[in-house]
Parts: sequence; structure tokens; C-alpha cells
Amino acid sequence: MVRWSTIGPTSGTDLRKIGTVERRYQVFISSTFVDLIDERREVMQALLEMDCLPAGMELFPAGNSDQWTLIKGVIEQSDYYLVILGGRYGSVTEEGVSYTEKEYDYAVELGIPVMGFVPAEPDEIPVGKTDKDEAAAKKLAEFRKKVQQKMTRDWKNAEDLGSKVTRGLMHLIKNNARPGWVRGDQAMTPETRTEIAELKAKLAELEKEEIESAASTTGSIDASFAHGTETVKLEVTHTGWETYRQLAEDGIFEYSWDKVIQVLGPFMIDEAPEPKLRSTLESHMLRDLFENEPEGWALNWSRDAIEISDASWGSIIVQLRALGMITTGMKKRAVSDKAVYWKLTPAGDDYLVKLRAVPSASTH
Repeated sequence: MVRWSTIGPTSGTDLRKIGTVERRYQVFISSTFVDLIDERREVMQALLEMDCLPAGMELFPAGNSDQWTLIKGVIEQSDYYLVILGGRYGSVTEEGVSYTEKEYDYAVELGIPVMGFVPAEPDEIPVGKTDKDEAAAKKLAEFRKKVQQKMTRDWKNAEDLGSKVTRGLMHLIKNNARPGWVRGDQAMTPETRTEIAELKAKLAELEKEEIESAASTTGSIDASFAHGTETVKLEVTHTGWETYRQLAEDGIFEYSWDKVIQVLGPFMIDEAPEPKLRSTLESHMLRDLFENEPEGWALNWSRDAIEISDASWGSIIVQLRALGMITTGMKKRAVSDKAVYWKLTPAGDDYLVKLRAVPSASTH
């Protein structure tokens, strides 16, 4: 469990807790760097003690478009924006605007809550930390006026700035709700979990209704494709034994389409994996091969094998689909199950029943 520190007297309410979800806020810190090293250190420490996530791009070299794209992305992901002004305007872009001011303008454009921190006594800033160029000093003064049009705090030194940031950000958070960041294991509220469970139940109900509706609907096969007593030639490889020698020979089985559906259909009343269907047909072919050799059938059955060619098996699947007799299975299965499943359509089921069901003798 993450420990959240308090941020001041707010009637016992931690502003980082909304409902039952605890969150951290990302705060973008914008300023010049070299002249404000100590001040930035204090600000970073203050934010960390508030369990906020400090962010800032002033350490990156200026002057390339890719860098600005990166800066924009970080600002866009931030909840709050702090700008710290000192005695320097800072490095400028091709447009002649400092990166600090450009960042500030972008945050304001996005509607991110901003707060500025300006020197309480700008004339007391050491000469080494001020702009010697009059044009830069003028731009800094104009930028300071722009910042002061929104919420600002004056600061005297690094320690004073740290405490002002703590109180100022507390006020900013209290009056400007932001989404913040939450731990992955806390992102799901009880209300969200309940809603997801209800949606899953509704989806399962709809799927069940769809399956039942499909099962109750009968239809006719597409008789424009070969079916019934029309035949198909299936290529196979027979592996057998002659004394102690294993032999393999290619051959052809000629089956009617009714024969194919008679063999495979019962296994597809419920969904069946394709490898099982294929082995079922191969076993049936092997039985047919030895039907005229009753004395040696048992021995040959235990040692021989028949394998249908991929091309012939593919022709069977395509034909049965074209006839509208089979369709792919819809049941959910383990990710590790890579098999293709087939099942009879209502039309296929109806055709199989008429083909294989035995009529009552009383009807004759």
C-alpha cells in the first residue's frame, strides 16, 4: 500500500483522494536552469514530499523541433503547471520567444491550471544571475507581467520558494480538480467493476439468445453445388506392411457427398476440432479398405494407416461450407487451443437427420 503524506490543514481531507481512489498529480516545473539550481532543488523536494510527480524539460538542449514535440507531450500529460521566474529570460526559440515562455503559453492554451512564482525583490538578484542584454531583460519584464495576470506568489530565496510552492499547489489542487495518476491495482473502482460484470452478463445472455435462435432456425442447403449421390475423388496415402517390410502407396477413394456427411456429420452436431474430423474420415477409409479381407482385418487394422491429402481434405471443407452444411465454431476456448472447430448449420443438421435417421416401420 502506498503511503500518502498530508499536505496541510484541509478539514482532514487529503486532496489526492477522490472517492476511494488515491492518486498522484504530475506537476510540470518550468524555469531557466543554471541560475535557479538551488531553487529548483527545493521545489522538487517540496513536490516529492507532497507525493506529486515532478516533470520538466529544461535540461534538454534547445533548438530542435523534436525536442519541442517531446516537451509538449509531457505538458499535455501533466495535471498542473508551475513557472518560476528569476533574473534571466532564458534561451529562445527560432521565433525569439524563450522556451520557458513558450511552455507557459502552451499550458495556458491547454487549460492546465497554472501558478507563477516571481522574485519578491528582482533588483536584489545578483548580477551574475541576471540578463546583461537589455532586449532579454525587457522580454523578461513583459513575461513577468503576463504571468502576474494569473495566480502568482512572490519568493525571496530557495527555502521560501519551497514553502510557497507547497501552499500554492495545495490551493491549486483544491480549486482545480484534475485526473491525476493512479496505481494499476487501484484504477478499477467498485462501481466500475460492477458495471463491467453487468455488461459481461448481458453479453453472455445475448450470445446465448443468438445461439438458440440459430439452432431453432432450419434452412435448405445450396443445391447448386455437388451433393447427395454425386461423388468426389479423395487422394490418400496408404502405409502398410508386407511381412516385415513397411510399404507406402498412393491411391484414390471415391465417396459420395452423402457418404462424407454421414461419416463426419454426427461429430459436428456439437463443435468438433478439425484434426479429430480428419482422423475420423481416415479411420473410416481404412475400414473400407479391408472390408473384403475379414480374416486379416484385425491384424492390418492395428498396423496400417491411411492419410488423406491436404488438397482433398481442403476440398471437403470448402464443399461442405459452400453447401451451407457447416460453419466455424463460436465457443470460447483456451488461448493454447489453436485448432479450427466446425459445427453443422441448422440446414446441415436437418440434412443429416433426414439422411441418417431410421424411419419407423409403422410408417410403411
